[in-house]
Amino acid sequence: MTDEQDREMSESERRLWRALRGKKFGSAKFRRDVSVGPYRATFVCDTVPIVVEVDDVATTGIARDAARDQWFFCHGYRVLLFRGDDIAANLDGVLSIIETEIRSAPKRPLRPAAAPSGRAEGT
Repeated sequence: MTDEQDREMSESERRLWRALRGKKFGSAKFRRDVSVGPYRATFVCDTVPIVVEVDDVATTGIARDAARDQWFFCHGYRVLLFRGDDIAANLDGVLSIIETEIRSAPKRPLRPAAAPSGRAEGT
């Protein structure tokens, strides 16, 4: 990401990103501003199906947010939404919630399992 892209993030998003980037959640790693299907996720975890969003910037509306959250849910993601003022007042608490979700979420396989070919071995 460039400095210009960093400036596009809200202060709460920057603060949470610095914490997510520096925090060790076992093997869980986060990426930011990621395309997931037809949507953009502020932060997404590659190893467990979790999307983290920050609610302190103008959004496109409640109906769109609900449609986005429903899409993520139907595709196996857990969406965690934090208010910007909660991040400012209690970053450790926010990180604790994220860590709890990571520990309780099913892990993704590193690569998809191969589909059975239907052929007997050696044929």
